[in-house]
Amino acid sequence: MSFCGGHPQPAPSVVDVICDTDDITARDLAWTAWGKPTATADGRAVVDLCAYEDCHTGAFGTVAIKLIASQITACPGKRRAYTTLRYVFVHGSPWPGIPADLNTSGYIAGAHRILPPRNQTVGLTCD
Repeated sequence: MSFCGGHPQPAPSVVDVICDTDDITARDLAWTAWGKPTATADGRAVVDLCAYEDCHTGAFGTVAIKLIASQITACPGKRRAYTTLRYVFVHGSPWPGIPADLNTSGYIAGAHRILPPRNQTVGLTCD
């Protein structure tokens, strides 16, 4: 798996779910079925609880997360890699009440902040 421009790693124990931010970092990942058409990992996510609200202090919390890697493709050098990563917060969103279509354009800071994808699915590359 290669993500956010990093070196490819088999069954990584840490994944920055949203590139270029520390809003969601999955840690302590335990993978099952790695190399199969779909692999899953259970772990914990360190999340910035103020990431999508206009708060200035920032607060981090830890929540249970599940990652699902799928859609294997051929990469250069006879390597194979997953191209899709879906994440699920096991006990619901750590940002209750924040709409999926949030727009940060009116924020004083972070007017063009990277937001999580609506469907909780991100694309991966062969890097």
